[in-house]
Amino acid sequence: MLKPRVGEHRYGWTHYGVMIPDLPEPHRYFSTMIITGLPGATALDNDHAVTTSPRDTATVSVSTAAPGAEFFRAYSMTGDCDLRADGSLLNFGDDIVISGTYPNLHVSVNTETLTAQLRLRGTGQVAWFARTPVYDHLSLCVEYDGWIGTGADRTEVSGVGTFEYAACAGLHGLRDRPLTAAAKAPIDFFTYHVIAVDDRSHLLLVDVHAMGEPLTTMAYHRTAGASTWVTHENVRFEVTEYATDTTTDPYGEQMRLPVRFRWTAGTELVVEGTIDSPPRFGVGRGYILGYRCEGTYRGTAFRSRGYMEYIDSEAANRAAPDFLDTPTSH
Repeated sequence: MLKPRVGEHRYGWTHYGVMIPDLPEPHRYFSTMIITGLPGATALDNDHAVTTSPRDTATVSVSTAAPGAEFFRAYSMTGDCDLRADGSLLNFGDDIVISGTYPNLHVSVNTETLTAQLRLRGTGQVAWFARTPVYDHLSLCVEYDGWIGTGADRTEVSGVGTFEYAACAGLHGLRDRPLTAAAKAPIDFFTYHVIAVDDRSHLLLVDVHAMGEPLTTMAYHRTAGASTWVTHENVRFEVTEYATDTTTDPYGEQMRLPVRFRWTAGTELVVEGTIDSPPRFGVGRGYILGYRCEGTYRGTAFRSRGYMEYIDSEAANRAAPDFLDTPTSH
C-alpha cells in the first residue's frame, strides 16, 4: 500500500520517512523526511515552499548531526520527480531515491552535503498510528545496513530503524489552491520521537495538539521479532528548558526549540532528553533534532539516543518569559 497517490482526489497528501535514532559519531541519527502534497494543517503546511501548486509540491529533507549534513528542497512532483504509481520507485530529482517493494527497500541519497546507500529489510512488524477510511499512518520496523557519507568520509552502519508511510484525505486533493489559515486543520503542535532503548528495541512517542489542546498522545515499545506494547493513556510530553534564542528557517519564520524535555507514560515509562545536535529544517514548518537520553521502561533503566520531529505553532502565543522560566506540558 506504499503508494505516492500523485494527483488522486481521495488523498490530499502522503508521507514517507526513514528514521534511525542511534548512529555513531559524527552522525548520531539519520532522517529522510518526505511530504508529498501540502497536508492542509497549520503546523504541517509550508506555504513558502509551494512550487506549481500545493497538491503538486513535495518537500524533502535529509540530515544527520554531522557538520553540514543537511539537505532541504521542494519539488514539483509532476515536473521534477519520477514517482511510480505502485510505489516501487520514488525519485526526487535524483537527490533522494527510494526503490524496491516491501519487505526489501533501498534508500539512495546523493546531495552536495550528504550521501548514503541503505538497504532496508522489513521484519513484518507494523505500528498503526492511524487506520481509518480517510487516514492511514504506519511505522514499519526495519533492519538496515549500508553507509552514510559526508565529503570523502563514509561511515558503515547497521541496526534496526523505522520506515514510515502515511496517506490522508485533504482539502488540496479537491481544491488545489492555497488555503487561508482559517480553512486549515488547526493542528498547532506536533512532536514525534524514535528512541533506541537498545540495539533491537525502540520507543515511538507522539504528541499532537489542535487549537492549543491535546488531540492525541501515544507511546509504543517495539522490539524486532517480538511483540509491541502500546498505550494512549497518561502519555505526557513536557519541555523543561527552551533555547534562549529562536531558530529562523530558510523562509525567515522563527520558532523556539527545546533544549531539555521529559516523556512519561503512567508508571511504565520515563524519559529525560537533552538536545545535542543542530536543528535541521524540513518537517512541515518545523525541525528535526537528535538527542541523548536516559530513562526507565517497566522498571529497566536505559541510556541511549533519540530522534525528534518538532513543530510548535502554539509558541507564537506565549511570551518569552514563559519559555525561559516555566516548563510547558503537553
